[in-house]
Amino acid sequence: MLLPLCFTVFCLIGVSPCAAAPPHGTTRFTSSRNKLLLISFDGFRWDYDRDVDTPNLDKMARDGVKAEYVTPPFLTITSPTHFTLLTGRYIENHGVIHNMWFNTTTQEKKQYYMTQFVDSYWDNGSLPIWITAQRQGLKAGSLHFPGTAATYKNETVKVRQVEPRFYDHSNETDWRLNIDKVIGEWFYEQDLDFVSLYFGEPDSTGHKYGPNSPERREMVKQVDRTVGYIRDKIQEHGLTNKLNIIITADHGMTTVQRGGTVNEIILSKIPGFSFKDIKFHLVDYGPTGMLLPKEGKLEKVYQALKKGHPHLHVYKKEEMPERLHYGNHPRLLPIILYADTGYVINGFLPVQFNKGEHGFDNQERDMKPFFRAVGPDFQKNLLFGDFETVNVYPLMCHLLGIKPEINDGHLDITKGMLDLKTNTNNNNGKQCSPKNYSKEVMIGLSAVVGFLALVFIVTMTHTMCKRRRRNQKTSVVNMEKL
Repeated sequence: MLLPLCFTVFCLIGVSPCAAAPPHGTTRFTSSRNKLLLISFDGFRWDYDRDVDTPNLDKMARDGVKAEYVTPPFLTITSPTHFTLLTGRYIENHGVIHNMWFNTTTQEKKQYYMTQFVDSYWDNGSLPIWITAQRQGLKAGSLHFPGTAATYKNETVKVRQVEPRFYDHSNETDWRLNIDKVIGEWFYEQDLDFVSLYFGEPDSTGHKYGPNSPERREMVKQVDRTVGYIRDKIQEHGLTNKLNIIITADHGMTTVQRGGTVNEIILSKIPGFSFKDIKFHLVDYGPTGMLLPKEGKLEKVYQALKKGHPHLHVYKKEEMPERLHYGNHPRLLPIILYADTGYVINGFLPVQFNKGEHGFDNQERDMKPFFRAVGPDFQKNLLFGDFETVNVYPLMCHLLGIKPEINDGHLDITKGMLDLKTNTNNNNGKQCSPKNYSKEVMIGLSAVVGFLALVFIVTMTHTMCKRRRRNQKTSVVNMEKL
């Protein structure tokens, strides 16, 4: 009798070493997880702290983790690389292939800002971490992060602030107001679990003045002050031991080669090439471009451009180098162009005048951004090696205790930066804490012992009552015999 009862008890209390998070449920995976803040400073190159005094970033490195640099996906521009951070997928897999939405039939193009509101451009089957977190019972928010405005499978990030149409990305006062909102309102008052926060600098300054300019160095100082302000606000609200922070960027920046003896890339001047053979093109937007030739003209266009300029790389999309992960999506046009570092692709005439640019090969050192992490789940004073940014997503899922969607990263790449208590065996996000497991076991065993004690008392009481009734019956029979 006791064995079936014990088995029932074990089933009821559900003692289990690790339970996977429900993919669509409303229950938190575990209540013991800390909060997470993901911050992007657009265009912050990996070495921007080397020619500027950055005491707050330096302190963050001593208190946490600093990677040598991280490698973004190709194409190294804003929306595609940010969506890789949110999904852990290469660009050819998540489908946000450019900053611009376009329609090859109508010739329509939408610039970066208006593309943010085209749901179908973002909602391609890859769910950003906000939606995944919400579906597993967490509360998520996003402020100005690329992709915030879109709807994914009829769901938006519940708490959000979309970047205004005309916004001064360099306004430090606005930066602080946004930080007050995220830390004071969203994390502290509304008890959010995860927030992504975006700053449009030092990208804008790097474009306008160049990455080696004094203006860029001043903007890096502003970023550093902002990092200090963020950490101060976290401490003021008592969140230091409850909130992990990851700070990174989407790409780097390099100096544009222009003027003098520079042989600029101008497609209209390449012998054998004519825009009359092109049905649709996406050029004049930095060092990359895409072409849709008219019917029957693909081979002619390809051959003309293939050796048309010593600093121009030309590929049919199916022949793109596999390492770039930028050839296998239906939105990509048949011919893809990209230039060597420092060169931009012009169409009819030069119309680009930025002194700094990005969008180049992601293996170029100047395209690599920085990475810092600090918080209760990270090691202290750790200099970490380089890694691809597709691996930030599984790291974030692990920290939040949620089951990831399909992604191209892996926790094994980054788990070495985690504190020992957090860095335990993990099956791509299906993580359980040893401390919590021990607690579950102790509670379960206590329940079993208590139940067995109760069963013992009831059994003994029942036996004693039966014995007493039997003795009483025997006494009555003996009296009758007398």
